[in-house]
Amino acid sequence: MKRKSKHQIMRKKKEFRFHKTETIKNGKKKRKGWHPAYIFLEKGNIYIYVTITHSKKVDGLILVKMKQNPNPKDKRESYFVAKIRMDTKDNFSRRHEDWLMLEEDDMRIRELFKDTKKDDSVLETSSISTPEG
Repeated sequence: MKRKSKHQIMRKKKEFRFHKTETIKNGKKKRKGWHPAYIFLEKGNIYIYVTITHSKKVDGLILVKMKQNPNPKDKRESYFVAKIRMDTKDNFSRRHEDWLMLEEDDMRIRELFKDTKKDDSVLETSSISTPEG
């Protein structure tokens, strides 16, 4: 039987929310605050997203310049972190209705997702399971 693609078993989304970020230092959790995230897929209680930033450099991460800032009230250059992330829905804020992702930027993020999914390594490290059949 032909196996379904990852996009067929996950619900496609195009929305912005703020993600609650935390770090662990010396065994203690430290809350860093909220950071904008572009959610492009959903599976059950999990959002699959990329982080949005204004920074031109972030240590250890590749940043991709976006064609347009998704926040209509902000004219600064924006970048997305070229790393697919997953987290539960309860670590996100309300949806930002007025933010808009250009189709070209959305397609670049989805291509990144396809490239990282070749060996299902992203799925194996999360609570998302791939159904057979």
